[in-house]
Amino acid sequence: MDEQTEAAALPLVHALIQDGQVDFTRPLHVRIHAVPTGNAILIEGSLDTCARLICSRCLEPFEFEMKIDFSATAVPSQSISVDSDTREEIELRADDMDVIPYTGESVDLGEEIAQQMIMALPFKPICDDNCRGLCNQCGVNLNKETCSCRSGMQNSPFAVLKSLNLPAKKE
Repeated sequence: MDEQTEAAALPLVHALIQDGQVDFTRPLHVRIHAVPTGNAILIEGSLDTCARLICSRCLEPFEFEMKIDFSATAVPSQSISVDSDTREEIELRADDMDVIPYTGESVDLGEEIAQQMIMALPFKPICDDNCRGLCNQCGVNLNKETCSCRSGMQNSPFAVLKSLNLPAKKE
């Protein structure tokens, strides 16, 4: 399967877009290969899109290429049901993490795809590893221009420690 859709069509991603945290500049291109194995369906997929994020250092927008490979297993929902009368905790194995329950003849991959996209977004987006950010005094973008602010700790509450005279250490 090879599909193209707008990222906003996925509810979890739509919420991020509405909050203004991210914007997608290209449609989401999804490629899926599914292989039935007995009761389960092994799913291999890849996602390709581009997100516009705001740099956490300089506050400028930048493009973030997203190319994600993922795999999951779809199983009939009745095969993973839990006895509701038992109140004990269930420990998930690593194999259980990417299990998608399905009913009927189709598997809805929308939530899995949205989760993969969200996990691929950086927690602290940075436009470039060498981004210098904003001046903490005047706010100028230091990637575009230099400021005339005096660097150092003159406005810091710790600046007074520079003038502290301690007695010489006696041995």
